[in-house]
Amino acid sequence: MMQDMFEFPAEELDHQAYITLLIHTRRVRAADVALAKLLCQGQYDAVFYLVLLLQRAEQSQHTCLLLAEIDWQNPFSLSADDMSAGSDTVSEAQHLPYTPFGNPDMALAALNSHPAVGEGRPLRLFAGRLYLGRLADYEAYLSDRFQQMAEQPIQQDAAQLSALLDQYFPLDNAQDVDWQKVACAMAASSGFCVITGGPGTGKTTTVTKLLAILQSLYTAAPLSIKLVAPTGKAAARLSESIIGAKGRLSLPPELAALIPEQAQTIHRLLGVIPNTNRFIHHQQNPLHIDLLIVDEASMVDLALMNKLVRALPSHARLILLGDKDQLASVDTGSILSDLCGHLKLGTQPAYTMDRAAFLNQVCFAGRDVLKGKASRYALADATAFLQQSHRFKSDSGIGQLAFAVNNNDPQQLQQVINHGYSDLSFYGLGVDQYNALLERAADHYSRYLEAIQSHSEPEEVHALFSQYQLLAAVREGPYGVAELNKRIEQKLAQRSLVAPYSRFYAGMPIMITQNDYQLKLFNGDIGILLPDAQGQLYATFIDEQSTVRHFYPARLPSFELVYAMTIHKSQGSEFDYTALILPPIQRAGKGVNRQLVYTGITRAKQHLELNCQPQVLQLSMQTEAGRQSGMAHRLHIG
Repeated sequence: MMQDMFEFPAEELDHQAYITLLIHTRRVRAADVALAKLLCQGQYDAVFYLVLLLQRAEQSQHTCLLLAEIDWQNPFSLSADDMSAGSDTVSEAQHLPYTPFGNPDMALAALNSHPAVGEGRPLRLFAGRLYLGRLADYEAYLSDRFQQMAEQPIQQDAAQLSALLDQYFPLDNAQDVDWQKVACAMAASSGFCVITGGPGTGKTTTVTKLLAILQSLYTAAPLSIKLVAPTGKAAARLSESIIGAKGRLSLPPELAALIPEQAQTIHRLLGVIPNTNRFIHHQQNPLHIDLLIVDEASMVDLALMNKLVRALPSHARLILLGDKDQLASVDTGSILSDLCGHLKLGTQPAYTMDRAAFLNQVCFAGRDVLKGKASRYALADATAFLQQSHRFKSDSGIGQLAFAVNNNDPQQLQQVINHGYSDLSFYGLGVDQYNALLERAADHYSRYLEAIQSHSEPEEVHALFSQYQLLAAVREGPYGVAELNKRIEQKLAQRSLVAPYSRFYAGMPIMITQNDYQLKLFNGDIGILLPDAQGQLYATFIDEQSTVRHFYPARLPSFELVYAMTIHKSQGSEFDYTALILPPIQRAGKGVNRQLVYTGITRAKQHLELNCQPQVLQLSMQTEAGRQSGMAHRLHIG
């Protein structure tokens, strides 16, 4: 019936009715239509609709539109219900064809010859992908610069480097490959390096040892080193980890002094120009550094990474740290995933013959431990993969659950559920279980609210609040953050711990949702409203330097309540006790996927509470979130 309804000749296409339907069903926005009309000079041709599809892809954080994956018969995924809904507002909806495209080959030919497509023009084509020019330029620049930095010759005394590696990673002929040692050797001998690994694999420990090695190699002229992360919370975690690792290493005081401890946000490093989205440091005014280390690199979007790399001086080295299996950035791009897509857990990375020989020499006293092979990936010799978790031992349920989900292993998942790990709690989603979740959340949050009533210092209040966090996979509905926040707030009010009768109240936890460059408050920053001695409420934030900052609530940019937060917003954070809720099967949709659930699980340090239906967990494991990009293609040789 539906196929018959939409089979009409292309010349009968009612463009205005079709576009109205697309807007009505939220497939496109009016602004998208305006841009497509501008680029196509008012012509409703095939390129017009390809531009709409491209903008729709970008709104889903894809860098480009992969032309080979277009459903030419139903490109905007309209359903029979959509058509029925559209008929209420679009008089011609019953006569609309099922697709705006005629012959796909003719559509692609029109795209190739279109005046808006080409180098220096608003639209770009690359390897079967359609881009907006800005994103194509970002991607091309980064892929070229990463390769140039990786090929940058770094002169090292191999014997001295080997001795230092053995000092920090004692040689043990009986053990498996020490990937931390390999990562240090790679980063010490390259202008660009990616170090990836799951939670607890020792990324920051590795970097601390690397910095000790590098500063030992450059004692005559120590390197100027900066540590950054995408958010204040992630920067604070990096600082804490570096300080802890330095303490465990018992470094000589003169060497320890050369290793920076204080990380900062990328925005703070680049220097925000108030009331703009521009930075003080850029290609014409580069940073004064020799080495930049970026933690939680999976969270850095394409545009921000582009600005950061452009601000590096030509001689500077760059090291990216992160978990390739975590969610990609909130904004467009998936850089770390693109750079590490060739890595597979349990297998040795493919290094070239020369690189493998060098690593064997400096890491393993010349033993043939790493096997070299030909690789078509340009950054094969600049990618280190840490595979052994030191946080999650064999008796850790959190680690076992994360591994099962990340590897889509239903059998291991069932074993984890049945095992009864002390650091895991599993609950269903019945009415009683849902209410019990809210009561447990109120119990946990009562601790920081009682500290406020006892006039505790802001640092203690924030520390108590951050010990527990409820994470949700979705925003709307009874299982989304909006409703969860409202219900937890009501539970706390019933206990006389909060008084939510006005817009602001003492103890109110908030998350900033809009960057404010003048106040230096950024999307994802968490604050708590606290009273001063006179009872005046201030929003208090603790930045990456552990400094308490106070703001009048009325001055704040957009924010939301944060008793519950989305898993996306939790990236870069860790909580002693993490409660995770997934929606039921009928509400899960495509948004609940492997990377999302894996990221949520790995926010837990000591205990994870999982609230979901078993079939939703299994469905999420089988659903992979992928973003369309050309970065990996650009980094393949030949």
